[in-house]
Amino acid sequence: MTLYPRLVVALISLLVATTGQAECSRNLTLAYSTDYVPYQYTDPLGRPAGLDIDIAEMIVKRMGCQLSLINYPPKRAQKLLAEGVLDIMPAASITEQRQQFAHFSAPYRQEQIVMFAHRNQIKTIKHLSLNQAIDRGLTITAGLGGWYGDQWTEAETRANDAGLLVLTNSTKGRIRMLLTHRIDLVIADRYVGYFHSTALGQRDQIAELSHHLNDDPVHFMLSRKTFSEQEHNAFNQALAWVLASDGYQKLINDYRPAQPQ
Repeated sequence: MTLYPRLVVALISLLVATTGQAECSRNLTLAYSTDYVPYQYTDPLGRPAGLDIDIAEMIVKRMGCQLSLINYPPKRAQKLLAEGVLDIMPAASITEQRQQFAHFSAPYRQEQIVMFAHRNQIKTIKHLSLNQAIDRGLTITAGLGGWYGDQWTEAETRANDAGLLVLTNSTKGRIRMLLTHRIDLVIADRYVGYFHSTALGQRDQIAELSHHLNDDPVHFMLSRKTFSEQEHNAFNQALAWVLASDGYQKLINDYRPAQPQ
């Protein structure tokens, strides 16, 4: 997936006047997930890997800083970011609540949030909206600490009050729940959902509803406790350099070589 032309133009305008790296004595910490493939995960040797991590490493290297990667569940990581214990979280959508404790970088990739159902059930529910699914009494699972668009914000409380909502930290686990008919719908990034079902050998057993919850760019969150405005700007300048580079498009092609359907 390529960035929109106007986004590229806007980001390139943030580029620093010189081509050299800035000097930086800081060690920045970034929280990552272990099963958010292809964006954040651990490789077969147990090392952090993924598109978000590679982009973050390129940015921090451009800034001249060091980067330490720490595995935390998203909800816990947000709390630590707000406290200034962590510096960076990737793959974040902008919300008013998060803006109270975090700066947001310029956008760096697009994310599409969909509702997955089991193939055996998709014909009867394919055209339902999230609220219609709740009205039908369908059980739903999503990630702890996740934000899935304005529709989710409005419907989450309804689903929870109706006893239809299960929140967990594992996308792979949520896909397993769907495949074993323990849940009716999984809310997830479409690349992530299709990856896990493919890895489990059951790619043909899931399908997405036609109604998508969100299709927006995502950002890095930077702790307001540890990032000054000047450092926030420096991060965006380094990000702009990354997005304009050949290396960025190669990463996109390597991690997301084709549409998942």
